[in-house]
Amino acid sequence: MSKLNTKTGITTFLSDQGYNITDQGDVLLLENDELNIGGLITGEQIEFVIDLCGINDLDQNKLQEIYEQILDENTEILPSSFGIDSGDPKDKRLVLVDSLAIENLDGNELLLALDALALNVIDAYDLLEKHLK
Repeated sequence: MSKLNTKTGITTFLSDQGYNITDQGDVLLLENDELNIGGLITGEQIEFVIDLCGINDLDQNKLQEIYEQILDENTEILPSSFGIDSGDPKDKRLVLVDSLAIENLDGNELLLALDALALNVIDAYDLLEKHLK
């Protein structure tokens, strides 16, 4: 088994597990069962991001209520959490994020994190679907 503390090791392992990997330079796009997960590998960790929807796609009259529900849900969907990606100020995105240290990363730990993200996407859409325009 390849070591999981490098981009190559992680990519090889996930490919062997059935993930389609697209290397986009700094970001890996992981695809499995119609779920797209962005992965950024730094020297210390891998950060996962799943784009859920645009903030502009939500009912703007209920944003405070939505944000309160999202913050409350953060206590339930551990180890993942909701965040706002404001990389494009005109198109802020609601995302689901997680990260793992890669120094001693184990394959089971990596797969568990990805499975948890997939399950948390279901919870996220259950929470958000009634607030989408």
